Amino acid sequence: MRLFLLFVLGGIFFFKGPVSYASTLDDVRERDYLICGVDEQNYGFAYVDEHGRWVGFEVDFCRALAVAVLGSAEKVQFISLNAQTRFSALSAQQIDILLRSTTWTYTRDIAYGVDYPGVTYYDQLGILAHKSIGYTAFSEVEEATLCVANGTTTLESVQEYVHSSGRKIKIKVFNSREGLSNFFFSGQCDLYAADRSALQAILTFSAPNPNDYVLLQATLSKEPLGPVVRDDDREWYDIVKWLVYGLIEAEERGVTRRNVEEMRRLNNHAVRFMLGGESGFGKALRLPDSWLYDVIRAQGNYGEIFERNLGSGSQLKIERGLNNLWQKGGLMYAMPIR
Repeated sequence: MRLFLLFVLGGIFFFKGPVSYASTLDDVRERDYLICGVDEQNYGFAYVDEHGRWVGFEVDFCRALAVAVLGSAEKVQFISLNAQTRFSALSAQQIDILLRSTTWTYTRDIAYGVDYPGVTYYDQLGILAHKSIGYTAFSEVEEATLCVANGTTTLESVQEYVHSSGRKIKIKVFNSREGLSNFFFSGQCDLYAADRSALQAILTFSAPNPNDYVLLQATLSKEPLGPVVRDDDREWYDIVKWLVYGLIEAEERGVTRRNVEEMRRLNNHAVRFMLGGESGFGKALRLPDSWLYDVIRAQGNYGEIFERNLGSGSQLKIERGLNNLWQKGGLMYAMPIR
């Protein structure tokens, strides 16, 4: 226990750095663009397309934030970060927000000098295997070589599993997803462990022949993913938090990119308020009253962002599952906007 506390306290000291009371919102407005830390090789979430444009689920959340605070989805600089440098870059204020499929955990939340304003994607650990091995579930694996990225909760989860199960699984750790993928697809690893959504993207976009591989049944860990901000700026935390909730609330109320103008004129106080049809919605956050209206008009609601990048409108065709609205059996639930 003493060693754990020393680790946590050491993490606080290392990641927090000097105390700063600067307003991130003011810094972003003065600079006139948002700096967003992402992973450029995470297809569906953040990557550069064939036209040289940043696209993806998390990219669209960055663009939504830029609309909210600057009025334009184009006023964003994307910085690619690996799993080992993402938190230090945020702590050093090299980025304004981290949107890099980052799992919300107890240790990260209390020890890294960061806050998680919400969950944008409920994921779980996944295991990709060569179909020729013959496994259908991870529980069947007795002996294998497993490849995993460094600095991830996935590494922690598989290490815990191997230690507790006593199985002969050799873990190989990589600092880059590209190196890991090449090693796996060249047949030097039996198994590839990562977030299930990431493996679905890798299977779709990177596998030489997707039919040669299988996603194993595995329930090893919860992976709630979402934006991360520094913990020294409550205003910025609130802006990001209510952006996430606002996009979910919009889907709950049927407000879409196509009908947002019409919905703004409805005889419904709650909808009119959140869309800036009545005064006061943006005041406490130092944003225009129309900020959420502007975001939805530019990017759509949560469901539209999901379907466009990950779901039915994408190559991945990932089902909503846990990321559906609570009324439809999912976990997506906005705090009331009133």
